[in-house]
Amino acid sequence: MNQYKVLTVTHKHVPVEQLKHYIIDSDKSSPEFGHKLHFIKQNMQLDELMYLNTCNRVTYFFTTKNQLGSGFTANFFKTINPAFEACNAVNSNMYEGVEALEHLCEVSASLDSMVVGEREIIRQLRVAYDDSNNLKLTGDDIRLAMKMLIPAAKKIYSETKIAEKPISVVSLAALQLKALKLSPEAKIIFIGAGETITNMSTYLLDMGFKNFVVFNRTLANAEKLAQAIKGKAYPLSELANYTAGFDVIITSTGSAKKEITAPIYQKLVGSNKDKKVIIDLAIPLDTDESIITDFNVTYIKIDTLRAIAQKNLSSRKAEVLKAKHLVHEFVKEFQAVYVERMVEKAHSIIPIKLNEIRTKAVEEVYAKEIATLDDNAKEVVDKLLDYMEKKYLALTMAASKDAMRHKH
Repeated sequence: MNQYKVLTVTHKHVPVEQLKHYIIDSDKSSPEFGHKLHFIKQNMQLDELMYLNTCNRVTYFFTTKNQLGSGFTANFFKTINPAFEACNAVNSNMYEGVEALEHLCEVSASLDSMVVGEREIIRQLRVAYDDSNNLKLTGDDIRLAMKMLIPAAKKIYSETKIAEKPISVVSLAALQLKALKLSPEAKIIFIGAGETITNMSTYLLDMGFKNFVVFNRTLANAEKLAQAIKGKAYPLSELANYTAGFDVIITSTGSAKKEITAPIYQKLVGSNKDKKVIIDLAIPLDTDESIITDFNVTYIKIDTLRAIAQKNLSSRKAEVLKAKHLVHEFVKEFQAVYVERMVEKAHSIIPIKLNEIRTKAVEEVYAKEIATLDDNAKEVVDKLLDYMEKKYLALTMAASKDAMRHKH
């Protein structure tokens, strides 16, 4: 199993924005993408290669029977990026043999992710394998590893609680809003149109809400989000003039000043005395504190959500030890399956050799004797040889697997 290798760079090694120096910088759908990976495989004398690139990870999973020299990693990345400096090679990890399989299992179960318990990595791994396989970069060794890695990851998710409690602020905000049991017709104002608000809108669409208004400093960004959620868009400067009413305000602007002041809120709410909801996901907060005390409001702020997220994250981390035990079980199981596969491959030549021996026996060594037999006798001889051949193959295969298991 020593031919298995993993070379990886993650958020633990470099800032996420620097991962671009370690990736294949071509569109996956372009011929150039495949050409570059094949060039790496050939130039670095690899037998098989699989490439995984996510928002916080670049991983090259490959096999080679060659010993890796001290300059292998630097040469590898130099092949990808000619401007690569050898000193940057320290910003990576290399795993070999059992450690490579163990690391990949931890990756697939999100134990090595920025967010422990994030199931998306399973899909990303599957897509990465399919892409590499379609490019004819992989073979039997990586196929066998991936065949067992995905079920192993799913088992870890199902037998531990690493993915049970949400730890993203946005998902927690959505859950708290859901607990208020508002009507799907509730009018929702988004202030901001960045990633946080965009993610929040996705959750609310899934929950059945459909009445949205977006205010943003850059109108074009507000219009883009509004189009996606079938809402209306306005520049942030028009917030104080909006009089169409609302039930929920969700804000995340990144502004240094309060975007929802008491006078602006008074204009928004008008004479309506019904209880409103404000979810403030901004840093610093967008909502003036006087609104919480002077108006009928359910106020949910990011600090509260972050505290819940941290508590849930601690709960997930407590499950990591259980998950790592299952990782070790996977490695042991894989070693046994790998041995059996190696035995099967080693025995693949036996049917060919047996057929050659049989042909020589029938057509040369015992040709004269067989020629004296009638058709019925010849048929019996053929059946006998078929039977002996099948039994011999089964016996040698079983005996070899058993012997290798004991040796292993």
